Amino acid sequence: MYLVELLLGLVYYLPAFVANGSGPMVRKGNPIDFGKNFTDGRRILGDGKTFEGLLMGLTYGTTVGVVLSFFLGIHWIVISFMESLGAMLGDMLGAFIKRRMNIPRGGRALFLDQLDFIFGSTALGYLVGLSVTVYQFLLVVAIAFVAHVLTNMAAYRLRIKSVPW
Repeated sequence: MYLVELLLGLVYYLPAFVANGSGPMVRKGNPIDFGKNFTDGRRILGDGKTFEGLLMGLTYGTTVGVVLSFFLGIHWIVISFMESLGAMLGDMLGAFIKRRMNIPRGGRALFLDQLDFIFGSTALGYLVGLSVTVYQFLLVVAIAFVAHVLTNMAAYRLRIKSVPW
């Protein structure tokens, strides 16, 4: 029974994983920061954060929630939207922090790259009823970290990404 509860935590975070993974599929688009620089002279977010990617992430993540609502209740549509929005905002916050640290687009920021979307999705998800145990959260954090590393290595080998992180 304990294993089932842990794995249910992964199901709860599916909208966030899908939102975070689908946004980068948009290759070009209109930057959310409108190409503007912050007070430090560096881009606010960079060209990798686009309105089109945000919309794709929200759409795909919420669609997962529609499917989950058949099993977990209609309220999961709202939870999945908020999780998806939180995942995308968390990723944008990560990009903002990386720009302030002078890390270029595609540059490596261990832990920030892997976990920014999980923290964002958890924060907004909790506002609308997401309820996970500490153990479920920690399992999701561990899986997100490993999955991020492995998928980036695969994307590099498939020549989708120019760097393996």
